Amino acid sequence: MEDYEKIKVTKLSKNKNSIYFFLKDLNFSENYIKNLRKNPKAIKLNGDFTNIKQVIKLGDEIEILKNPNSPSNIPACDGKIDILFEDDDYLIVFKPHNLACIPTRSHINNNLGGQIVNYMHSKDNNFVLRILNRLDKETAGIVVTAKNVLAYNNIKLNKEYHALCFGEFDKTSFTINFPILTITNNGINEIKRVISPLGKTATTHVEILKQFKNYSLIKLNLETGRTHQIRVHMASINHSLIGDSIYSTQDLKYTHTFLILKKVSFKHYKTGKNIELEVNYPEDWKSFIK
Repeated sequence: MEDYEKIKVTKLSKNKNSIYFFLKDLNFSENYIKNLRKNPKAIKLNGDFTNIKQVIKLGDEIEILKNPNSPSNIPACDGKIDILFEDDDYLIVFKPHNLACIPTRSHINNNLGGQIVNYMHSKDNNFVLRILNRLDKETAGIVVTAKNVLAYNNIKLNKEYHALCFGEFDKTSFTINFPILTITNNGINEIKRVISPLGKTATTHVEILKQFKNYSLIKLNLETGRTHQIRVHMASINHSLIGDSIYSTQDLKYTHTFLILKKVSFKHYKTGKNIELEVNYPEDWKSFIK
């Protein structure tokens, strides 16, 4: 049975009152709309099948297939996912340390994306994997997946990271504003990022939660989302994250970086409710802090 998303027409583009322009205003991609065109039963207007060129008016109800695109070709993986929240629009899970978010050459059969595809297969044969916030393999925390394009386009995630870093601080909070540059080698991006005036703007807000001898527990909020931003910024001020195999100059005896996306919140575009989720520290964090 096909699954449709109902949308009430409350606003029209000036002089452009077709379904096509209505969907474009809602940030639907050309590829998504193209796939709607291919299926004669992909769009309904007030209960009747129609096409993308149909003229609409205020008060009309449009129904579109939630997933007209081809299903994700990510191979399904075994592994039980830790579900924190699920409804018709979002699947939110906890990703442990040392699990890749998406397939790579070395993690083709063991990654979170594949586990989610495996879980969703019985619910939606046309499921398209839309992860809203990818985390590094070594980073743990909350991962938000949108089940359809409306959910994907209409969300603003607020994210709070926690980390354990080397050293102590003489202030309770501060902001790091250093541009981050991606290094390329023969046109291929290298893993490591560097601070450089040639890089992209990056801003990290840091708050000290607790200090111990030679290390600290910190909270971080990002204004930008550069790859490795937290790790690069903290290393740049000589407070690299504990366990960071790329940016730390300290003796490493840990299996992962101590970085976690601990809290997320957002306003649900459909229900208007504020969704707030928080996870506990993993057991090795608790042991380390003790």
